[in-house]
Amino acid sequence: MIKEFLKIKPPFQLNIIFFLLLSLLILYFYPKIPNAFNFLIIYLSMAIFQLFIYQLNINKFISFIKNIIFPVFSVLVAFDTIGEITPYINKDMDHIFLAIDYKIFGFYPYVYMEKFVNPYLTEIMQLSYCVYYFLPFILGFYLLKKGMQEDFQKAMFFVLLCFYISFIGYAIFPALGPRFSIAHMFNSELEGILLADQINDLLNSLEGIKRDAFPSGHVGISLLILLILYKYNKKIFWITLPPVILLMISTIYCRYHYFVDVIAGLILTVVTLLVGNLYYNFWLIKNGNSSNKENYFQK
Repeated sequence: MIKEFLKIKPPFQLNIIFFLLLSLLILYFYPKIPNAFNFLIIYLSMAIFQLFIYQLNINKFISFIKNIIFPVFSVLVAFDTIGEITPYINKDMDHIFLAIDYKIFGFYPYVYMEKFVNPYLTEIMQLSYCVYYFLPFILGFYLLKKGMQEDFQKAMFFVLLCFYISFIGYAIFPALGPRFSIAHMFNSELEGILLADQINDLLNSLEGIKRDAFPSGHVGISLLILLILYKYNKKIFWITLPPVILLMISTIYCRYHYFVDVIAGLILTVVTLLVGNLYYNFWLIKNGNSSNKENYFQK
């Protein structure tokens, strides 16, 4: 059975394992979580459906569901449900991250940045923060357009791994972020000139109030994809580099994250690359493809 499971490609293995682990989490905290049975059914269904659809390769539509739609849906389901159950299994740690930031700087950087707030800068920062949502699709579209199916599968594995590690971080180190935890310390609202206000309202309505500050997935995911793009197309890398740098600044300016969240996001990228490369090469060896072993950034 284990041998058969190891034949499944890594991104789909990861989905099955992660949702099974979430099922175990629900069982462990079952008495504490309202509607725990519903969450258990959702997670088991996700794992079973992933196993089922992996076996199918009937046509392009099924392939599209398997390789694009379901991975995206999996991330959304995991993010939303983990956000719902986290308050029942752990206590908020915003006060700890605030203390660390103050220890580093002697002040709160997100409050200090209020000195530079103006509608034009807010517009740029809010738009930059949204780059994160497009980067996975930019990478995936490029690889598929070039017919690099195996590279697409590998990139999907790394991106999913980064997402799921960050979600684990949200559950272990729950934090709302400075926009909620110290809202009383800000003297003005962040207002843009065109789209910033609508974007902020949209993000608030879609995400709700989640404990998703530590680590910064925006930083971790964006940096990971940026580095993967460097391997495949340096032109796209240089085009996306400035927006990603602005994105990292925007996490503080827009009050979504603590400074320590950003540092944790950088570490998240490193951990994802280390763990991902180790496992992916292990999988290649187990499936007789040791000649294809390589790490990202290795020519």
